[in-house]
Amino acid sequence: MADIFSAVQVGDEVVCRGCLKMEEMISAQRGITDSYSADDVRETEYICSRCNKKIEPFEIKF
Repeated sequence: MADIFSAVQVGDEVVCRGCLKMEEMISAQRGITDSYSADDVRETEYICSRCNKKIEPFEIKF
């Protein structure tokens, strides 16, 4: 299983979790696509190519 990701590289776009299509989400969960971790998006500011919002770190809190 792939690590938890905050965003995914889809072609030449960086896409946030909220804008991913179902098949893109499945590919990301399987680790097929390049993804950005919460640490990656904390270190570098990424803007979603689809919604034009800053990508926030995604973390699961236990």
